[in-house]
Amino acid sequence: MSTASLELKSPPITFEGIIRDKLRPDVQRIDHEGYYPETFMREYGEAGAFYPVTEAGNFYQAIENCSLVGETCGSTAFSIWCHNTCLWYLTNTENTYLRDKFLHRLSFAKKLGATGLSNPVKSFFGIEKMKLKGERTANGYRVKGSLPWVSNLLENHVFGGIFDTTEGPVFALFDCSKPGVRLRPSGPFIALEGTATQAVSFLDAEIPDQMIISFDAKAFLAKVKAGFIMLQLGIGLGLMRGAINDMHKANKTLGHTNCYLPEGPEVFEKELSNLEERAQHLASDPVYSAMNNEEFLKVLQLRLDAAEITRRTTYAGFLHQGSRGYLERGSGQRRVREGMFFDILSPSTKHLRQWIESIKNN
Repeated sequence: MSTASLELKSPPITFEGIIRDKLRPDVQRIDHEGYYPETFMREYGEAGAFYPVTEAGNFYQAIENCSLVGETCGSTAFSIWCHNTCLWYLTNTENTYLRDKFLHRLSFAKKLGATGLSNPVKSFFGIEKMKLKGERTANGYRVKGSLPWVSNLLENHVFGGIFDTTEGPVFALFDCSKPGVRLRPSGPFIALEGTATQAVSFLDAEIPDQMIISFDAKAFLAKVKAGFIMLQLGIGLGLMRGAINDMHKANKTLGHTNCYLPEGPEVFEKELSNLEERAQHLASDPVYSAMNNEEFLKVLQLRLDAAEITRRTTYAGFLHQGSRGYLERGSGQRRVREGMFFDILSPSTKHLRQWIESIKNN
């Protein structure tokens, strides 16, 4: 027998395997100690989990890869959404310098990214005032102001954001390692502590033209808004799956009394399947889903429905576990807290309703 025939090949690394080995052991540290799982983020991205954001016709796979993480840890699924959204901006920019320098690196997590659009999106609806201001210079802009919460952010990360100018809002990629950009940890929060959430201050930071994603931020946002919102679905779908798993597990010992609860796992499995089918359709062409009003209304309604159903599902998972769900390290109460965040993640449920009404009225 040849020595070659005795060699044992290692099984292929799967996304589920990376989650099991590199994320699941740290879930309690993430939730209770604010541990940011950077090693997992990089290994998951290196394995190809983020790349589908950039592939035409494969956008839903990015949502699915995020939901696999959300099933175990909603906090880290949110960090993945932050990164994927930055990658989505770079996929759609016409700035060849940014694409050449950052697109591949973010696609495989050689560089990690984030998004800072909560404030500007709210400002476009009159909810808040734009917090970042830019002044034109010879080769770019000088930016000042601060954002209170930007997640998935360390000093060697980048993030997409918008600043206002006298000519209108401009969309840029900010490098947190550059002079004039300061980070300060935000919180503490009741959940999502392990997401590297920072307050970001711009102290006359110089942003060169080569770092501009779009000189017309509103037009660019109109193109990427559906993808921005749909990538969030991975968080909710994952939380739902995790809660449904909790229900099935609890029913092995508590099924004789859980049968009196108004909704069981079978109800939520049907609702989850419906959300997934709707998401697959709208994600088949996220730019078209953004630019077509009828399709974009469906995106907004899908995101709103996902938030409402996620809230019901996570709370039902908590109720199925009984007193065990109330333990400090229990998955039941953790998923409820993570589900609460999915409700207020921009665009929040109240903002979604406002957005839907504004489109219908126009």
